[in-house]
Formats: sequence, C-alpha cells, structure tokens
Amino acid sequence: MSSRLVACLCLASAMALAACADDGRRHTAPAPGGGEPNLHRHDNGAITVRYDNGCVVTYNADGRRSGSNGCRPGQVERADTAVQDDAQARGGGGLTFHKRNDGTARVRFDDGCVVTYNRKGDRTGSQGCHPRQVERADRAAQTNW
Repeated sequence: MSSRLVACLCLASAMALAACADDGRRHTAPAPGGGEPNLHRHDNGAITVRYDNGCVVTYNADGRRSGSNGCRPGQVERADTAVQDDAQARGGGGLTFHKRNDGTARVRFDDGCVVTYNRKGDRTGSQGCHPRQVERADRAAQTNW
C-alpha cells in the first residue's frame, strides 16, 4: 500500500470513530430539563408549578391548567402529572359531614378543603379542593342527607 492510501484510510477510520463517539446533541431536540416540578398550592386552591429554568405552569382551583410560560418540551406534561398525583394524594384523608340548623350542609376534609350544599342537597361551592375531593364530598352528602 502506498503511504497516501494508508493516510486516507487512517483519516477515514478516524472520522468514522468520531462519528460513532458523537453524542448526537446537535441533532436532537433539547432535553426537557429544568429540574423537578415544584408544586405550590395557594390558599384559594389554585396551583403554581415552577421549574429551576423559569418555566411556570398555572392551574385553577379545580386543577385545570390555566397557562404556562417559558417551558421546554415535556415540562408542561410533567407539571400536569405532578398536579394529578397531588390531586390523588389529596383525595384521600378524612372528611366530616356537617348538616347545619338552617338545612344547609358542608363537607370538610382534613387538609382544609370545604364543599358546601344548599337545603336541597345541591352543591353550592368548594374551596381549596381537587375534583376527586369534590366527588367524595358529593357521595358523602348523598349518603348522609
């Protein structure tokens, strides 16, 4: 073999090895990043999920997403999952049904969630509750009415 051919083969081998070692970061979408979702529940029941990179996802008191800002791909979905997990966890715990002298009633959960009912047993509101808690309160009201 000529020295020129050997040099070309060595160069081609080096380029092939470099291509194999390439981590591909230039060819893929940016990683979701931003760290773990940090969930904060406000006194009115609304939720804010923040990430270290500045992404913010907001939810209303019913747990429905109301907005997002500065988020990378995947972060909103991870925030949705964190809120759903929180809702499932909060759906548990004790509750107390209390019928008042005026015929109205309320269901209070250990975590402070309160669901209120009128004299007919129709739900009139909720505060600081997730949908699963409201469903449990409705069942308790129907059972205890």
